[in-house]
Amino acid sequence: MHFMISGMCYVPISTKAKPLMILAGALALNRFPAFCGALVGGSALLQLPIRVLITRVARLARAQGWNLTAQKNDTVPQFLAALAAAWFSLKLLNSDQKRRSRQWQLTKQDGTYFADLTEEQRTILAGPPLAAGFEIKRVELAGRTMDMTLFAVVRAVDIIVGEAWARRKVSRIRAKEWTSAEKCISKFTDAGVFALSASTVMWAWFYQPDRLPRAYNKWIGEAAQVDNRLIEVLRQAHCGEFVYGKETGEAHVLKSMCREYGCPEIWGDPAKTVPVPCEIVHMGTGPNCEWHAATRFCRAFRFALTTYLPLNIALKARSLSAKGFQQAFMDAMRSSAFLGAFVSIFYYSICLSRTRLGPKMFPKTVTPQMVDGGLCVGAGCAMCGLSILIEAERRRQEIAFFVAPRAAATFLPRRYDEKYQWRETLAFALSAAIVMTCAQKKPERVRGVLGKVLRRVLH
Repeated sequence: MHFMISGMCYVPISTKAKPLMILAGALALNRFPAFCGALVGGSALLQLPIRVLITRVARLARAQGWNLTAQKNDTVPQFLAALAAAWFSLKLLNSDQKRRSRQWQLTKQDGTYFADLTEEQRTILAGPPLAAGFEIKRVELAGRTMDMTLFAVVRAVDIIVGEAWARRKVSRIRAKEWTSAEKCISKFTDAGVFALSASTVMWAWFYQPDRLPRAYNKWIGEAAQVDNRLIEVLRQAHCGEFVYGKETGEAHVLKSMCREYGCPEIWGDPAKTVPVPCEIVHMGTGPNCEWHAATRFCRAFRFALTTYLPLNIALKARSLSAKGFQQAFMDAMRSSAFLGAFVSIFYYSICLSRTRLGPKMFPKTVTPQMVDGGLCVGAGCAMCGLSILIEAERRRQEIAFFVAPRAAATFLPRRYDEKYQWRETLAFALSAAIVMTCAQKKPERVRGVLGKVLRRVLH
């Protein structure tokens, strides 16, 4: 039974009222539907008063003797209207007090930040007197909308760069100077953006998982299907806690893997075995690195197909014909092959750097500690993005648009002091204004699904 407080009495809430409460919550002014309405509606409604204001300012300027004219151009009113609407709508979305985060911080008495504290650390430090010059305070944290802000920034950058490149292309073709290298850049830009973004995300997943959204972390782990003990050892090697040739007390982690996968326990002891054999990394698939990569491809392919096939069929359910079903099946197979190749290339690149190529190419300059301390993971991160070439070109841009904001987020804090929230609001407002203005003036420049949605909404 669920209850709510009404005055001093407990009033039971009927299970029939739950859907109404969910609907009422979704329709609140500080939720996503109201945000979308304020952004789109405000960017349309504010254009007229801004246009009138610009005309009046121009008239007053002429009366003062300034040579200023209000050109009949909708771009400035559209941009300013979208800018104001985006600023207001994000402030509206962040106005929910109940969904704000708070963090205990240890600061100097002049207000300078020193360290974040957990609840347990705060309790321990609150007991004895603090060192002179320090104090504990609780700060309001912002950043809940950071992913959406970065999405808007990425789309705005795509519009600006795409427009600049399109103008360069026209001028170069007109001058008959358009080269094959420039054609390749145009064709593979989306693939390059994805490869760079994917390498950043995978590096963060290994060494800075707190920089990624929790759900995204979980999904990568499910797709990778890697033993968490192996990730723990790689992180320890990266931090200098797992060292070859020394007894560091961390051998028990790999020894348990050796027992589970039928390998000699001595293989898991870094003080006696240098480097750890790849067979442990293969997690029971045998000593052959190529066979391990093939099994990884099959596992990831099967994992992806269970998601992509029903999704592709559902998208074509309205007009599902024999040809439509065949297309849905082929699209699902291609996307599943992409994910399978992504995972297998990642693992095989690690093996290549550890055993096949690394020791032979750099026998004296690169040590096993350097390889397992980050170089092998870096090789996997650098190479796995090449799998995007399996996907169709129309899909590459959508995947790049999905991954790029998450890669950008790894360089920024997921939560930050609320006093700096104006910076995020400004970035979102400028980016959204660029996207909304372009969707009205030059809709073909807003690429992908977002462009199609905005064209339907605004036109």
